[in-house]
Amino acid sequence: MLSEDYPKPYQIKQVEYCEISDLDIPSGSGGINKEGYTFGQLRRQPIIQELVNNLYHPKVHQFAELCNQRNSQSAFKMYKVDGEYCFWNLRVGPIVCTPTEPDLRIILEQNSLTAEALEQKRVTPRMIRDITYDLLRREVALQCNVTVKQASHIIGNELDCAPHEDASGYIFMVPNWAHNWFRHDGYVSIILKELNR
Repeated sequence: MLSEDYPKPYQIKQVEYCEISDLDIPSGSGGINKEGYTFGQLRRQPIIQELVNNLYHPKVHQFAELCNQRNSQSAFKMYKVDGEYCFWNLRVGPIVCTPTEPDLRIILEQNSLTAEALEQKRVTPRMIRDITYDLLRREVALQCNVTVKQASHIIGNELDCAPHEDASGYIFMVPNWAHNWFRHDGYVSIILKELNR
């Protein structure tokens, strides 16, 4: 049921299709989808035309177009993979491996504040996201030949996306309307349990 390029399919235990009406209008958290597009429209063009029209950087424009082309051919369907929403077909731009638990421990130990939190088993979601979001911003900056600060602006403002740490082991951009509408846990909650155990 998932796309052929979904990573590590051999690790999946269960896939569940989520039936959602094309007439539903994603809304709520943070004023998402103020334009009032229906799910039926967004699943065929995840990056709305108003945003695409204002993308001047050729690489950023390519990120948006590739996501839209993928979903215009086979409209996005939401699945749960092992109980978590799967945003794989809504990914925009580069994908980056999320750190494993041992890798995260090494990174957290390099800063006195996070090293103390790790030792006391008080690592917070924000501490993990500061690391993973930075990995994605740096990759976007590299591919677009811009600064990390500019990459952050590209992700949140120009593309209206959010970094998403996926249970598949990757972080990538996902349109805000979907990321906020489909409430989920995933990588951060899983890795926190390990770090704070």
